[in-house]
Amino acid sequence: MAEVVFDHVTRIYPGNDKPSVDDLNLDIKDGEFLVLVGPSGCGKSTTLRMLAGLEEVNKGRILIGGNDVTTMQPKDRDIAMVFQNYALYPHMTVADNMGFALKIAGTPKEEIRKRVEKAAEILDLTEYLDRKPKALSGGQRQRVAMGRAIVREPKVFLMDEPLSNLDAKLRVQTRTQIAALQRQLGVTTLYVTHDQTEALTMGDRIAVIKLGVLQQVGAPTELYDRPANVFVAGFIGSPSMNINTHPVVNGKAKIGEDTVDLPAEAVNKLTAEDGGKIVVGFRPEDATLATPDDPN
Repeated sequence: MAEVVFDHVTRIYPGNDKPSVDDLNLDIKDGEFLVLVGPSGCGKSTTLRMLAGLEEVNKGRILIGGNDVTTMQPKDRDIAMVFQNYALYPHMTVADNMGFALKIAGTPKEEIRKRVEKAAEILDLTEYLDRKPKALSGGQRQRVAMGRAIVREPKVFLMDEPLSNLDAKLRVQTRTQIAALQRQLGVTTLYVTHDQTEALTMGDRIAVIKLGVLQQVGAPTELYDRPANVFVAGFIGSPSMNINTHPVVNGKAKIGEDTVDLPAEAVNKLTAEDGGKIVVGFRPEDATLATPDDPN
């Protein structure tokens, strides 16, 4: 197992003026399940691919288990990836798919068989080991892809939107299975998704990224209850937070005909550039209906 560190990492694609990932500092603890979430095109998959060695790092460095792997070949990083399209060999059985990387690495056949059978037992795939991928459901194929990663016993799991090809019901079920499996194995995991519901239900911590810049890292409850900025507040939560700009009168936010008390630190941070206005947000579950005669 290993801690993963992104140390001021930047990735600028050729022909682009702006970095796809900009000065990323992120520490994934040993055995932690960290979910990297953000809208499409924000740089989350680029971050994962840099960790895998599939993308060049223009600035900064990446460490796995204290070792600098920034310029190391993917095969030497001791990581295993799970893709959204499964990437299974259609002509091979489930057992052969799961053990293929070990076979290429020259692992003895008996050792391969033991590891494959152990992973199949964990993933409830034992009865499917002799079948071809075409005979499996989408969820079963995804579990085979997971098994292929497990048998390698890597230091780090990398998962790039692995549930996006599953239907809604199966996605919820598989989400629970992956989270439970990671906790059972204790392997450091970076999981990339654009689905904030997945992020909130699966991760030990969540890292929110926007336009290549890390916005906030914390436990799901921390991001939900104490978002660092308006973007995180609006992105995390379903349904999303209600966010509006209101004038400040005598230290209170004026909302329609009513006023709402504001924290003193929020009022003190107002500057001339804010034009006497402040952004107010509240979660739908915090709202209550009041009758016109109700003073509250």
